[in-house]
Amino acid sequence: MTSAKNQGFTLVELLVVIGILGILASALFPAISNAVMQANMTAVGTRGRDIYVAITGSNTEREPLGLGNVWPKTVLDSGATSGSGTTDIGSQIFQNSSDYFYALYDGQNVGTANWSPYVAGFDYSKLAGAGVPAKSGSGQLQAQNNMWVIAGNVRDEMEDILPILVTRNLDCSSLKKDLTDGSVTTKLTWSTTYKTPFSNKAFVMIRKGGGIFKAREKYATLNVVYQNQSFMTTVTGSTTAPLLYLAPEGTQTPQ
Repeated sequence: MTSAKNQGFTLVELLVVIGILGILASALFPAISNAVMQANMTAVGTRGRDIYVAITGSNTEREPLGLGNVWPKTVLDSGATSGSGTTDIGSQIFQNSSDYFYALYDGQNVGTANWSPYVAGFDYSKLAGAGVPAKSGSGQLQAQNNMWVIAGNVRDEMEDILPILVTRNLDCSSLKKDLTDGSVTTKLTWSTTYKTPFSNKAFVMIRKGGGIFKAREKYATLNVVYQNQSFMTTVTGSTTAPLLYLAPEGTQTPQ
């Protein structure tokens, strides 16, 4: 009498199983990718909001002291004053966001008894994430470790809908400094320099009023960003510095 022997899968059966697994993986991949991107966008938005809160909190503290606000400036306003002279961030001008965040954090004095950041609740971790590596070691903050474009020459009277912080993968020169027709559906453009954090798939921004805005590519239009509202930041006949955006390595001029 012969006994039955246990047999493994045949080659054909293995190929069928592998094929089924491949089909299932391809079907699930978009859902998994979307979930990961959504989680990253939420985390990035929280970090941007933290930066906003830190800066506005510092401005509130400095106002009764007669010190200028700490939003970055590309040109000093006429008659601007600061109790600390040129060493105070309110008396400095910047041409990129990396230098600005380095100054905001008092990066040159980190690790020493003289370290005195201008804001509470901000550190370099707020600039990293979603594929943008965190800064390590000492020395100047580099563009590769900074995912934010920040608005420069911000004034209190500007509209709360304006983007103040924008992830660097969006080209902020496609934003507006003045918009007379808030219903225009013109598409925004993506950065050719920075693919992280979200490539041309999505972006995150923080509005001047403090709101977090997360949008995928199909919603990257002027009317969505500005909520169908018209506005003006240009002061006709004034020497007031214009609204600019400071990217990690240079300025971007809105249209």
